Amino acid sequence: MSRRKKRQGVRSFIAVVIALGLLAGAGYLGDKVVRSQIESRVETAVLAELPELDADLDAELGGRFATPQLISGTLSELTLTAPSATVDGLTINDVTVVVSGVPIRGSGSIDSVHATGTVPVETVLTAIQRRVDLPEGVELRLLDGEIAAVASLLGVEMAAYVVLVPAPRTITIDVDRLELGGVTVSASDIPIDLSALLGTVAVDLEMLPEGIELTELVVTQTGIDLVLDGTDVSM
Repeated sequence: MSRRKKRQGVRSFIAVVIALGLLAGAGYLGDKVVRSQIESRVETAVLAELPELDADLDAELGGRFATPQLISGTLSELTLTAPSATVDGLTINDVTVVVSGVPIRGSGSIDSVHATGTVPVETVLTAIQRRVDLPEGVELRLLDGEIAAVASLLGVEMAAYVVLVPAPRTITIDVDRLELGGVTVSASDIPIDLSALLGTVAVDLEMLPEGIELTELVVTQTGIDLVLDGTDVSM
C-alpha cells in the first residue's frame, strides 16, 4: 500500500473517530438538557402538589443517564433538598428527601421515600404551648437537652421533664419525671395540675402524603431530628 493511501486511511479513521465523538458529545449534552428539565419540573410539581409547603427546593436526578429513565416512565432516584421548609406552619431545617422508583406517567405509587430534617426547639416549644393549656406560672424551656415545664414553688424550681413520643402521623407529649429542687418527686407531691401534658398531640403530621410515617425522633440541643419513611407512597 502506498504512503498516500495509508495517509488517506489514517485520515478516514480519524474522521470517523471525531464524528463518533461529536455524536456522543451531542448525546451527552442532550441528556444533560433532559436531566435539567426533569429536575426543574419535579421542583414545580412538588410545590404545586403540596400548596402548604413553602421551600426553596432543589431536585437532583440520580442515575448516569436521564433519557432512558424518561423513556421508561420511571425515575430511578430523586433527591430533594432544602435549607428550610415550612409545612402547615411547622418549620423544618436541613431537609433531605430521597425517593426511589418514581412513575412519571399515569397514576402510580413511589417505591420508597426516606426523609430527614431538624425542627428548631423554639418551633416545638411554640407548638406545645399552642396546644397545651399550661397552669399559670409554668413555662417550657430546654434544660440540658431536655424539654421541661418549669415553675417556681416557694423559691424552689420545679421541672416536669417532657418526652416527645413519635407516632406514625403525630408527635405526642408525656411527662417523663418530676424534679423539685433537683430531687425526683411524684406528681402527688406537686401542687400543680400537669395533666394537660399527658398524651397531648404536640405536632400533627396528617399533612404528609399517605404512606409516609414518622419513624425516628431525637431531641438535641439545637432541635428535634426527625426521620420519616414510606413505601408504596401514593402520588
